[in-house]
Amino acid sequence: MSWIRRTALGLIAALYVLAGRWGFHRLASAEPDPNPFLELRLWIVMGGLMLAAVGLVHRAHRPARSRETRIDTRLTTALLLFFGYLATSALWSPDASFALAKLYDLALVCVMSVGFGLASLRQPSERVLDAFWAVVVTATALLAVTGVRQLLGGGGGARLAVLGGGPNIFARLMGLLALGALYFWYRRGQAWLWIPLAATGVILALLTGSRGGSGAIIAGIATFLIVGRVPLRRIAILSLLATAAVVMVTLLSPLGQALNRSVEERFLRLTLKYDGGNASESKVYLSGREVLYQAAYELGLDHPVAGAGLSAFPALGLGVYPHNLFLEVFCEGGVLGLAFLAWVLLTFVRTVLRARGGLDGATVGAAVLILIGSQSSGDLYDCRALYLLMAMAACTSAAGRRSAPASLPQALPAAHPVVPGVT
Repeated sequence: MSWIRRTALGLIAALYVLAGRWGFHRLASAEPDPNPFLELRLWIVMGGLMLAAVGLVHRAHRPARSRETRIDTRLTTALLLFFGYLATSALWSPDASFALAKLYDLALVCVMSVGFGLASLRQPSERVLDAFWAVVVTATALLAVTGVRQLLGGGGGARLAVLGGGPNIFARLMGLLALGALYFWYRRGQAWLWIPLAATGVILALLTGSRGGSGAIIAGIATFLIVGRVPLRRIAILSLLATAAVVMVTLLSPLGQALNRSVEERFLRLTLKYDGGNASESKVYLSGREVLYQAAYELGLDHPVAGAGLSAFPALGLGVYPHNLFLEVFCEGGVLGLAFLAWVLLTFVRTVLRARGGLDGATVGAAVLILIGSQSSGDLYDCRALYLLMAMAACTSAAGRRSAPASLPQALPAAHPVVPGVT
C-alpha cells in the first residue's frame, strides 16, 4: 500500500508540473472554448487532494518514524497567507470575469502545493523524491526525443519547442531533465548514463534560444552542487563527461550546426548587438518584454499598497501577463502582495539554512530554476512548480533534520556501562 501511495504521489506531482493548461478539448478538430472539466490539471489536483486525505488518515493512525516526511508548518502558513491575500485582491479587481479565471488558477496551485505536504505524510522521504524524479525524467526525456526529431525534420531552422508550447517552456522542461538526471547520478552513480543525459538537457535548452531559461538552468545546477555538497572529485567527473558530451554533439551530430546558430543568434547578436549588428550600442533585445515590464511597474505605482486587483494587468488591456513574477504580484497585489511573497521565499531560505544535510540538492536547484525563469517568462500559474518544489524540499528534509534527537537516548547507556556487582 505504501508503494502505491508514493508512486501515485510522484506521478501526480510530476504530471502537475508538466501538464500545464493542456485539456482534452484540444483534441477536437476545431478550437473550442476551454472547458475546465476537460483540463487535465483539474483531475490531477483532485487526485492530489484525495492523497492528502489519505495522508491525514495515516497521520492520525500512527506517529512519524525516522526518515519519514513531515509537513513544514511555517512554509505552509506562508503559502496559505500569500495565496489567500491574492485571492482577496479579486474583490477590487477591475474585471470580475478575469479575476474569477485567475482565482481558479490560484486555487489549484494552493491546493496542490499545500496538499503535497499532507499527501506525503508517513512516507519515506527518499522514496517520495525517487518517484517524483523518475516520472519527470521519463516524461521530459520523451519530450526531448520529440523535440530533436521535430528540429531535424524541419531542417534545424526554427527555435526548438514541442507540442505547441513555447521555447521558454521547453527550456524549463529540459532544465528539469538535467536536474533529474543529476539527482539519480548523485544517489546511484552510473555517471556514464546520467551525466550525458543531463548534458543533453542543457544542450536542448540552448537550442531553444531561451536566454532566461538557459541562465536559470545554470543557476539551478550551481544550486544543486552547493546544496547537495557534491565533492570536488565528483564535480570534476561531472565537468569532464559533460564537456565531452557537448563536444561530441557539437562536432559529430546533426544538431551541431543548429546549436552554433542558436548561440550566435540568440546569445550573442541579439543580446550584445541588437541594433544593426553594431556591437558598440550593446543594447539587449528583450523580445518586447521591456514594454510589459514598464506597464506593470507603472500600474503598481498607481496602486502601490494593495495593487490594482487580481488579473488587473490583462483586464486593463496591458497584455496577457507581465512575464515577471515580482512585477505581476506588485501590480496586482501591491507592496502587501510582495511582502507575502517575500515571506514565502524567506521562510524557504530559513528551511534551507536549518536543514542543510537533509535537503535534496536537485529539488532545491529545480526551485531556483523556476524562480529565476519566472522573471522572464510565465505568470503565477506557470510558476506553480516553484511552490510545489519548495514544499517538496521542505517536507522531505524535515525527517533528516529531526531524526538526530531521537537517536540520542540510544547512545546514553553506552556512556555509562553497568558493571556487575557495583551499585
